[in-house]
Amino acid sequence: MIFPDDYKQVGIKDEERRGEKIYFATQFLISREGPRLYRVHSSGEGFMREVEDLELIAEGREIFFYPTRLDARNRALLIELADEICRGSEANTVVFQGPDEHITFVKDPDLSAILTLDVMDVSPSDPPWLIYVLQRLEDCGVLGDLTVRFRPRILDLRRFKGDCVYYPCRASGLGRSLDSDKVVHDLPRIVGCEVSREIFRANNPGRNYEFVNICPLQSREEIFMPEGPFITRCCKSERRGLTLKNGQHGVVVHWGDGPWKVAEAVRCLVQELRR
Repeated sequence: MIFPDDYKQVGIKDEERRGEKIYFATQFLISREGPRLYRVHSSGEGFMREVEDLELIAEGREIFFYPTRLDARNRALLIELADEICRGSEANTVVFQGPDEHITFVKDPDLSAILTLDVMDVSPSDPPWLIYVLQRLEDCGVLGDLTVRFRPRILDLRRFKGDCVYYPCRASGLGRSLDSDKVVHDLPRIVGCEVSREIFRANNPGRNYEFVNICPLQSREEIFMPEGPFITRCCKSERRGLTLKNGQHGVVVHWGDGPWKVAEAVRCLVQELRR
């Protein structure tokens, strides 16, 4: 696959005019006449340089110009679109234009270049907070250069509903909670994390109970057994950072972390995985 690291490496002309100098950063040149795609070999110093050779790497029906302007830095999206187009046509190269007029392209798209990250969280809320934040970060282009896709792994807490069940707090909206209801059952079932369990013990010393651990890091629920690298959140700040679970590398953000911290965590994990 050829996918330039930055669209400043890609030049475009309406027609071919040999003999002209070229901008120093240009590594690829697209000619609408043909159309043709070249790899540029240049020499010299300064901003404008001499063209030593134009190596043809695609032409004619091999090149498809995508009709809609897209975020040219959302690399995973462009690879997916290019793959879909090339599998159903004679094209092996798709040219994209961003809203700022810049041009880039994907030649011989390879879906294996996209890194999939499992996102482990609980519902409600719907969508879960971590999914919501990551979607917003994707939409505004903060993570587009990382070539990543996110795969939700969500534990729906509604499956544990019952007369004797107590959730950590009223925010779940699911029923009785430790922060607002008195525990009245002889054998209550606490659905929460270790912190929820300790709060219950502190308020009900010596009382028998059942415990369902829903912390994505500690739970043994199948949905929380990641099949690849992952991101999740935890209410214990000391667990923040890179971690391992089920033999997979992951990263933990704090339960209350906002978009900036989540974006930093994703970048840290991707950097570690691609090191």
